[in-house]
Amino acid sequence: MDLAPLYTLTGTTVTEKLGKVQDGERIKIEFRGKAADDSPISGKAHGSNWILIGPAGPSATSAVQEIITPGGERLVVELQGYTRNLNGDGVEIRASGIIRSSAGTFADINGHVAVVVQRITNDTINVQAYQF
Repeated sequence: MDLAPLYTLTGTTVTEKLGKVQDGERIKIEFRGKAADDSPISGKAHGSNWILIGPAGPSATSAVQEIITPGGERLVVELQGYTRNLNGDGVEIRASGIIRSSAGTFADINGHVAVVVQRITNDTINVQAYQF
């Protein structure tokens, strides 16, 4: 499998409790940030993660991330995956999904699959994204 770096993001997070559901509790973690200096795609970034926390801890997760380049082009990644605890040092979200963009710069990767790992600790986030 050939994974190429797509982007690296850093930012701050805000967690919101959405309420109880049949299988546990839903929370939303939103972030705002920017691409890291070594990121293949640069720009501002934001996203949301919706996480189900059941009796065994965090589990099913859906997420959306968006990068807006300095030229105003947008790249969106729609993700599904899972969350796991990092032994009291935050959580890690592992997900995959589809890359979406109508920008000409990203036409060659529109519709491709992305694999994303997000680490959230102390209201900060680090995102590593790769494409197939």
